[in-house]
Amino acid sequence: MERATADEIVAYQERRLRDLVRLAARRSPFYREWFAASGIDPASIRSLADLGRLPLLDRDHLVHAPERFLAYPRALTWPAHSSGTSGRVVTVYRTPGSSAFELSALQRQWGWFGVPPRPRSLLLRNHDPDPHGNGALTREVPGARKLVVSSYRLDRDRLADLLAQIRAFDPQVVEGWPSSLTLLAGLLRERGEKLPVGAVITSSEVMTAPQLALMAEGFGGPVVDHYGQTERVAMAGNCEAGGYHSFPDYGITELLPVPGRTDCWEIVGTPLHNWGFPLFRYRTGDEVGPAPPRPCTCGRAFPLLGRIDGRVEDAFTAADGRPLPLPSQVVDDLVGLREVQVAQLAPGCFEFRMVPTPNSDIPATQAQARANVDTYFGPGQTVTFRVLDHIPRASSGKLRPAIRVATE
Repeated sequence: MERATADEIVAYQERRLRDLVRLAARRSPFYREWFAASGIDPASIRSLADLGRLPLLDRDHLVHAPERFLAYPRALTWPAHSSGTSGRVVTVYRTPGSSAFELSALQRQWGWFGVPPRPRSLLLRNHDPDPHGNGALTREVPGARKLVVSSYRLDRDRLADLLAQIRAFDPQVVEGWPSSLTLLAGLLRERGEKLPVGAVITSSEVMTAPQLALMAEGFGGPVVDHYGQTERVAMAGNCEAGGYHSFPDYGITELLPVPGRTDCWEIVGTPLHNWGFPLFRYRTGDEVGPAPPRPCTCGRAFPLLGRIDGRVEDAFTAADGRPLPLPSQVVDDLVGLREVQVAQLAPGCFEFRMVPTPNSDIPATQAQARANVDTYFGPGQTVTFRVLDHIPRASSGKLRPAIRVATE
């Protein structure tokens, strides 16, 4: 597909779209009812031009009744949760096929930079390398060829032991959030050391120029970045020539104008691979600027995107002084709330702000929040809760899932 023509790509998208619409109309309760009520024949959705006849979806659909989109039996799927950039926790369902497709799309992009299939990867995200509390700094996953390091356990005192284990594993790539990777790169700089790899694979956060420079200094390899969502409705990533492309065989990407802005569009995605949990025309809430005026010199027909305005978060600080990157991870599975936000009031002092629904189980949610803080941030933190009817927005109008405040 990466060397297909634009017409071949459209033909592929339309063929997959027709099949997926028919499947959803038969098996998904939401779409079965929607097609019956709308009077639209599913067979009439045949081309990209017909896509606009389907309803736009947003996070509300996945906060309140996500199981209504299932087209596979529930037992053949598993749930995933995320607050994304909105502070509203959504639930989606994954299938083995969609997960394999996801990894295939990523590994194709990595191949553009010379990364071999299934590389040995040092993984720095929110994963806990020591789920049994034995004091382990790393955990190897042999089948996945990964060495897992928690993003929340990077500090000077343990760095020497950690680097010894990483070098024994001999990673070909390092993979994780930019904030985690720059934290490790900064620790390496303090020691006057480097960790050369073939590529630095990033996602989930918007990167800054200083972060890119620090990762290049610490790891040496090119930065391979991709954009996606927990909902897995659209994917994009950079190429070796510097372009940032949407992946049209992964999903159909629409760009809807943002009201009041002439140079900004919202990304709306329709996945072409998730047969178990079909979502058509899902509004991601992420915005993108103007695309470059010229085709990419890489020669691929994959459409170019402008700069994506995605997740940006300040790092929190633990009670013992450790930096805590991408702290919204502690709210990502707090389901059953209308809105949720975690705020750092002081180092090691965190307040969960919750807007419940009539069916919210507040004690259970609080227990889960405390467990998340212990798991990700470590024991010894102070956790408080506040129940509100509305959480204030940032100047952009978006609800930030994690904020840092000096005083309250």
